[in-house]
Amino acid sequence: MNYVERRRRFLHGLDAPVLLMAGGLVSRNYPANTFPYRADSTFLYFFERPEPGAAALFDPADGRVTLFLPARTADDALWHGELETFADARTRHGVDAVQPVEQLEAQVAALAKGRAVQGLAVADARATARARAITGAPLDFDDPGQVGPGPLDDDELAELRRLVPVTREAHLAAMRHSRPGVTEQFLAGQVEGAFVRGGCTAAYGTILSVRGEVLHNHGHTHVLRAGDIVLLDAGAESLSTGYCNDVTRDWPVGGAFSPEGRDLYELVLAAEVDAIAAVRPGVRYRDLHLRACRVLADGLAQLGLLRGPADALVESGAHALFFPHGLGHQLGLDVHDLEAFGDRIHYPAGRTRSAQFGTRYLRMDMDLQPGMTFTIEPGLYFVPAIIRSPEFRRQFKDQVDWDLAERFLALNDGRGFGGIRIEDDVLCTAEGAEVLTASIPKTRAEIEALAGQG
Repeated sequence: MNYVERRRRFLHGLDAPVLLMAGGLVSRNYPANTFPYRADSTFLYFFERPEPGAAALFDPADGRVTLFLPARTADDALWHGELETFADARTRHGVDAVQPVEQLEAQVAALAKGRAVQGLAVADARATARARAITGAPLDFDDPGQVGPGPLDDDELAELRRLVPVTREAHLAAMRHSRPGVTEQFLAGQVEGAFVRGGCTAAYGTILSVRGEVLHNHGHTHVLRAGDIVLLDAGAESLSTGYCNDVTRDWPVGGAFSPEGRDLYELVLAAEVDAIAAVRPGVRYRDLHLRACRVLADGLAQLGLLRGPADALVESGAHALFFPHGLGHQLGLDVHDLEAFGDRIHYPAGRTRSAQFGTRYLRMDMDLQPGMTFTIEPGLYFVPAIIRSPEFRRQFKDQVDWDLAERFLALNDGRGFGGIRIEDDVLCTAEGAEVLTASIPKTRAEIEALAGQG
């Protein structure tokens, strides 16, 4: 990554000094026992492996970047090992000066020379409060102001590609160890161990469960049984740059899918492949979502779960009883890239979220452009609270075979069918789509051959 060039471009677009905060360590319980550190992405974009508590002032008047780092003390060598000197940090980062962050208020005031300083809020409330006091701006992480999205450059795309083999190995390790009697926790250990062995970390809390109908199921408390379907949603993140993958795969425990699992898996895969095939510049992402919805609705109608033509089912929202989320989200330096900046990033002027159940969870509604990276992740789920909802049963009484849906909830000795989601990381190119994560097996034959064979 050419961080110097990134900072140069950023300075060129400024008309006032800007203060960025990296954010500090967050305690897990007592103060010295902290969670693993990751700098805020607005800072990580400009500096490789930033230190906790760092800050930076970008001044367009003279084109200078001043980096602020915690002061070096005699205790550092004993407890943490000797830290990089300010002189070495200045050389490594290629900044104009390095100052103690303990003097941030005074130094920013001196460098700004009476000019107003702008800033951005970060997830660390203490860092945001300090930036708020320095800039005088009403910075709020829940309302951080407008930031525009853009395509990834070649260096960023290379980083996403570099991570794919690590993500692939994590998924393969979990597939191979999935046999009756194995715990979800053991499989999660295989996944996160593969990330560590690959020099990475998990991009987000690993979602691994035989209860795939819970969309963000971070609990790993179940024991695998024959007939279960394991859903794994996990991706590697670079420790040095923060770029990441986001991939979901599903497989049967110890062998082949049941007839129901086979049919629904093939249907979800068909929806994903169809949506990917439609990717090209200028296509509206919401149209990809609706395209996947129609494939799923048509397939569910053929299986007897829904009644009526696909277009009518999607128009009424009946499909969302089984596909109750959006097709995906942007991906890059964050797993939900730029999502911290709100719907105005993912919903351009004149576009708003739908009020319809399911469709309202669509995270972005942008026109695709070359260099844009995002996920495509359709799914089908049998959620008891949705299927047994009196409101939905009244609303869709003639469009759903409720008895058949109940039979899916009764599968696997009453544990229920669960859920299936298939997710890949996709790059929009000038010609169409490149599936960055295509090397991770997803055909039914491939995953049935891998499941439980470790």
